[in-house]
Amino acid sequence: MARGDDIIKILKLAKNMRESTTGYSIDDIQYECGVSRRTAMRTKDLISKVFEVEEVPNYNSKIKRWRLKRGTIDRISAFTKDEIATLEECQEYMNNQNCTNRCDLLPDIIQKMKFTAAGGIQNDVDALLELQGYAVHQAPKIKLDKNILEKISEALLAEKYLTFRYKNKKGEEKYRKVAPYAVIYSEYTYLVAKDEGGSVYKHFLLYKMQNVYVTNDYFEKDETFNLQEHLSKAFGAFQDSKPMKIKLLFSKNVKDIIENYSLHPNQKIIPNDDGTTIVTFEAGGAYEICWFLFRWGKDVQILEPQELKDTYKKLLSEVLEQM
Repeated sequence: MARGDDIIKILKLAKNMRESTTGYSIDDIQYECGVSRRTAMRTKDLISKVFEVEEVPNYNSKIKRWRLKRGTIDRISAFTKDEIATLEECQEYMNNQNCTNRCDLLPDIIQKMKFTAAGGIQNDVDALLELQGYAVHQAPKIKLDKNILEKISEALLAEKYLTFRYKNKKGEEKYRKVAPYAVIYSEYTYLVAKDEGGSVYKHFLLYKMQNVYVTNDYFEKDETFNLQEHLSKAFGAFQDSKPMKIKLLFSKNVKDIIENYSLHPNQKIIPNDDGTTIVTFEAGGAYEICWFLFRWGKDVQILEPQELKDTYKKLLSEVLEQM
């Protein structure tokens, strides 16, 4: 028997001892856990060390029986105001980040937590949130189809293929059958997946996915896949097959900001004597990098590579043509 299974049995036994009115004898523990009498005695002693156990009066028999005192587990499982406030913060953040596939469950979960907590917890939670000055910035985002997210979740958990119709950059619609691996939530939300029989991880925009279905076909998941490692090769959620070595020069006007700003997980920041700052990193996604750089205006200059410079000039020219 695995150690994890033993722990589950002990916790289940403790729960049953809490709910029992007549209590549990050594024979009862032995039968329920499927262990020897000696192990049953050790299990009872172990539970007694962790929880408050009381002997149940038994006037018709000499057999001793025990149960957990009322409220023992309740006090252990009760939620604190900090825990509830943290979950409410997560709820607001998830809503803002478009993680809406499970947000509809959170209000009920939070309410149940408040019921199990000590009296007056709601006022404490509200005060704590106000004290922390918590607020969610309503940033631009693409609306997501809840049904699509639920189907993706189902496929991820069951390790089944997904099928859908998808439009590429050229507007061409194609049928896709993919093995899903993860969902990236950002301004745009992406599905990380591999085509059936393929070896390359691709990113699919959720709002472009149509007629999404979970198949009955299972795929063999690559257990070596690591989402953080995968994203370290990308800028934001956009990834090219060949990452570029990026070198940027930021002006002294944004020195304090850029030295405390995380552009990319593998970035290196080099301050110059004249107050300017060089930032280097390796990533794919030329268009997304350029979109990010637009916000810095004249305070950023692309030093390398030439490919990124050309893309930036091309995008600027296209914008100017519309002026």
